[in-house]
Formats: sequence, C-alpha cells, structure tokens
Amino acid sequence: MARGAVRNFETALGAIGVLALIITAIIVTGWNPLPKVTDWWDKVADSTGKLSTPDTTWTERVGGQPSSAVVAGTAAVVSMRGTVEGRSLSSGQVLWTKEADWAGVAGDGSNTVAIVGRRGVGLEALDPASGTAKWKDGDAVGAWTYRDSVLTLSCGGLSDCTLTARAPRDGAQIWKLTLPGIGRVLNGINSDLLGTEVKADAYREAIDAMPRAIPAMLGFPIEQKVKVVDTGRGKLLPEASPSKTSRVVVAGGRVLVSTAAPKDGNCRYTLEARDASTGKTVWKKDGYDLHTASGAGCEQRRDPAGADSVLIATRGDNREVFLSPRDGHEMWAGAEGDEIVAADSQYGLVRSNGGKTLSVVGFDKGGRLWQHEVPEKADIAVSRYAVLVRDSAGGRLLAYAPDSGRTLVEAKTTADVLGISDRGMMIGRGRTIGYLPFN
Repeated sequence: MARGAVRNFETALGAIGVLALIITAIIVTGWNPLPKVTDWWDKVADSTGKLSTPDTTWTERVGGQPSSAVVAGTAAVVSMRGTVEGRSLSSGQVLWTKEADWAGVAGDGSNTVAIVGRRGVGLEALDPASGTAKWKDGDAVGAWTYRDSVLTLSCGGLSDCTLTARAPRDGAQIWKLTLPGIGRVLNGINSDLLGTEVKADAYREAIDAMPRAIPAMLGFPIEQKVKVVDTGRGKLLPEASPSKTSRVVVAGGRVLVSTAAPKDGNCRYTLEARDASTGKTVWKKDGYDLHTASGAGCEQRRDPAGADSVLIATRGDNREVFLSPRDGHEMWAGAEGDEIVAADSQYGLVRSNGGKTLSVVGFDKGGRLWQHEVPEKADIAVSRYAVLVRDSAGGRLLAYAPDSGRTLVEAKTTADVLGISDRGMMIGRGRTIGYLPFN
C-alpha cells in the first residue's frame, strides 16, 4: 500500500475513533448536543435582526419552536411545545404564558378565546389579551375549535365518552351527547376527523390553527367505524363502516363513500353520497378520483382534499374539477393541463401554463375571478383572508386578496407563515417571530 494511502487510512480510522468516543459519551451521560446546535443555528439565522423586507412591526425571540401564531384581536396566541403564550400584536410584548399539553383558538371577533389543555387537569378558555380564564372544563381530554363553538370531549369510563358543544365566549352548553366506543384516542386539540383536509403542506399548521365554521356534520373515527354527529341538533346519527376498498368521510352534510377497485393495472373509482340520517343514496358518480387511494391494491389511506363544501377531484377524462359533496354537481371544471392546488369554502386555486399562472375561482360566481403569474415551484395556499404564494428559491412571500387579487404583501423573506389575519401575518424563522402587516 502506498504511503499516502496508508496515511489516509489512518486518518479515517482516527476520525471513526473520535466519533465512537462522542457517541459513547452521549449514551453514557445522556448529553444531547442537538438543542445547543439548534440554538446556535437560530442565532446565526437571526443575526441580521430582520425577518423580512419590508420590516415586520416587531421581532421577538420565543422560548421554543412555534407551530402556529393565531391573531386574535389585539393579541397573537403563539403555540409551542409545552407552552402557549399571548403577545401584543402592536409590540410583541408577552401578555401571558401558560403551560400546555395542547392548545388552540376558537371563536370569532370579540368572542375569540385561547383553548389551553393539560392532561389530567382539563382545559381553560382564556382571554387572548389578558390570559384571564373565561370558563373551564375540568373533565376535558380533548377539544375541537371552531368559530361558532368548541366541542369538548370527556371520558369518565373505559369506553364511552361525552361530547359537549359549548359557546366560545362563556362556555355555555349548547348540546351534549354520548359518543360510544373508545373515544380516548381522540384526545388533545383538533384530532383528525373523517372529512376533507387542507391541500397546502407548506402552510398546513398555520391554516389548520385558524378556527373555521363548524360543519353541519362531523365524522368521528372510533373502533374502525365512522360515528356521524349532527352538529346543529347535537344528535348521533347512524354509523357508517368502510370496507377494504372504500373510504368513508363526512362532508357537505353527506356521508361520502369513495370506492377504488383494482382493474387492468389501474384503480376504478366510484363516489357515492348518502343521506346521513337514512343511509339512502342521494347521488352517485363513476370515474371521479378523490386521490384517497394509492398502491397496486388501490388502498384507501387519505382523506379527500378540499373543504366541507367542496371536493377536489379528477374525473375520467383527466380534467380536474371542484365537486359539490352536497348534490354532486361540478362547481367548476378545468381545461386540459389545469391543476387544482387548493380550496376553501369560497375560493379555489388553479395553476395553468405549466404551473406559471395562478387563477382564483369563486364558487359563488362559478368562474375565474383573477390571475397572476407565479414562480413555477412556489408553495401556494388559500386562507380565509389571503392567497399565499411563497417562492422559496427566490426568497419571496406574496399575499393577495382572495376576491380581487390585490397585493396585500410582497416581502423578501425566508420565514415561515405562522398565522394569517385580515390585517397581516405572523411569520417566523427558528425561534424568532414577528408581525408583518398588509399594505
């Protein structure tokens, strides 16, 4: 072996030995260098002192990695692992801090509350500006937060649980029902139910943290079945059961059964909507793919994308459509090459021209409202207050008014979006957060 090769081999052995010593020290002492490395990286990333250009109204460093920051009146409710805090929207000053195993925001306008839960203690509904408790549920093991109600789940026994609808403002009981089965698996905040899901990976936590209107019916996954709850009357309706080839979800006040059966190397799709009270078929369509199935066996693993009042689907001719779960009609159908990228209850986002053109469809009017040129690989989403476009490669973040396409924000930033309101956005990078107002 050549002398140089021997030297390289000895160097590699030395490096391996050093690495082994470090790993041994970590195992023996329990020392974890990752938080210190993360802190160091956060400080390097935040060394400029700026989150964006134009500047945020304020910039503050928080104690943990924030998952969301919901704007609630004059405050922002910032959720981190183990902690939730309220901060002044005008200054970033800490208004209050609470330990939390899970937290969310419910209500709307002056009735908005921060829901803070701890295992074995229940939940409190706090005033976002002061942190004062407005009401409590000491038995709650979980909750779902909406603009018009809070659903709390308590499980006193080994199996059956109690689901209670409460007014966000004062916790007044609207209705109560027994939820049969092992409901304890649905603990924490906003556990996944069987309905539609947000199609916007880059913004999922920020959008999911914003309270939306409660759907007319909800599907609770318990013991391999779908427990259907009428949220208007507080009534438990007949349950539904999926099969090996079907997925059952609840949307638009209907029980939807999406069936995907393998045939000739492909999946053959059938979509059926049933009346939740009687189980009778209301409408049925063949060839509409909700993108809930994958694999050679057409296994149903995902919920359909969209909102409670709209489904994103691909029909048999490969055209993408917005489909009404209520009556099955096509709310809008794309042209060849159009790609639906997001939807909420009012607007749908469509990319065309090889992904370089973004169009917004209004479901009330049934047509394209406006369009803008966007980067081909930008992350795109729609929220109640803004259409978001993030060009990670170019380091730009844009927000447009959903109804008109008016530019609300055009900022140079690499920060993540943590929350969206009618007046601006909460953004963050690492442990540094700030408030970026709209134009």
